[in-house]
Amino acid sequence: MKRALSILTLSLGMSALSSANAQTTVTFWTWYLSPKFDGYIKSTIAAFEKANPGIKVQWFDKQDSMVQDFISSVNLGNAPDVVNLNIDETQKAAQNGFLRAASDFTPAATLNRTFYAQSLRNFTQSGKVYAYPWYGWINEGVLLYNPELLQKAGLSRAPRTSSEMLSYAKTIKDKTGAFGWVPALKDPNTASFLGFFYAEGLPIYSADGRAVFNSARHAALLNQYVTLFRGGYIPEDAVRREAFQLATELYAQNRVAMIVGGPQALTRIKDTNPGLYAKTVVTNAPVGPANVQTGGSMGLVIPRASKNPEAAAKLAAFFTNNANQLAFAKVVPVVPTTLGAQTAVQFRVTSQDPIAKATGLVGASGRFINPGYRAPGNSDDLYKNFNDNIEAALLGRKTAQQALNDAAAYWNANMKK
Repeated sequence: MKRALSILTLSLGMSALSSANAQTTVTFWTWYLSPKFDGYIKSTIAAFEKANPGIKVQWFDKQDSMVQDFISSVNLGNAPDVVNLNIDETQKAAQNGFLRAASDFTPAATLNRTFYAQSLRNFTQSGKVYAYPWYGWINEGVLLYNPELLQKAGLSRAPRTSSEMLSYAKTIKDKTGAFGWVPALKDPNTASFLGFFYAEGLPIYSADGRAVFNSARHAALLNQYVTLFRGGYIPEDAVRREAFQLATELYAQNRVAMIVGGPQALTRIKDTNPGLYAKTVVTNAPVGPANVQTGGSMGLVIPRASKNPEAAAKLAAFFTNNANQLAFAKVVPVVPTTLGAQTAVQFRVTSQDPIAKATGLVGASGRFINPGYRAPGNSDDLYKNFNDNIEAALLGRKTAQQALNDAAAYWNANMKK
């Protein structure tokens, strides 16, 4: 009997060991989400592990070194299983053969039922979807403004078009001393001005894929910003600092009257100047002649070098499903990329609280998430050249036309499609 019990005990022990050995560990990298969103990420991981008891998740949040660490991990053969990348970085990683397609794991019909068509297109290359679209943002999103500064400038309403934004910038500065707004002239990691062209209905590429952003109409639009900048109507730091950071900082100091962007700016203003936050008015953002908005999103990708791609795909699909994207949007005012967000009750807001109102305005607008142009494979190099030329025009070292001619020529000579 003792021998039988010993054999049974040994058998059960071996069975438990075998079960433990069968446990799959998925390594998950996010980008700039810790420590602020630790609670949400950890609770979502816990829910995933409960629903998938054979899978454990190891989470690491990367920040400045994310892209370099990802490339290094691929080259060294120890890539994570799920990685949080933006649209540009996903496109480059897919072009370089680093990724498995999401459509290899999840049927196209399921992806189409889950996500906005444009969100899937943002991550599509050569007919394959290379990411599960995650949270997004709308660049124009909402307009928030200081009503006292507009009133002081003699303006009775918010601007409704992009051309009115330009004229308001001059009026507000002349009448109040405050800047009207801080346009994204040359943000460090993108070619922001291309979004302005897109909003105006001006082409970025020709039908054969060549850069064509140097027409007389493109130059005329750039020249309007050059005139404002050189006239002191745009902060000098706009050529050195990221526009969102600068705008929220100056707005909280009553030195900028308006911000165009997402609700995220309001969370900072609420912390730094609660009195101004309470007075801030939120309304629809002005748009250009093309009647479009631009935006971007993050995605969750599966590296080709993942050792657990099936489990990784399960985690990526779980984090990006409608319920979990809506839950994230309750924590921070992001824009879900899921079709179900269009009818979500949480975005039917009647509150006049600025964050609540802004969240309601943009939360169901994920269909607008569109960079406006496809990033080239070597976008970092091309963006730097483009931004350097924009800066040269703003500082008077080149005319607007020459700056765009030089940028377009460089792109066409060096662009990797």
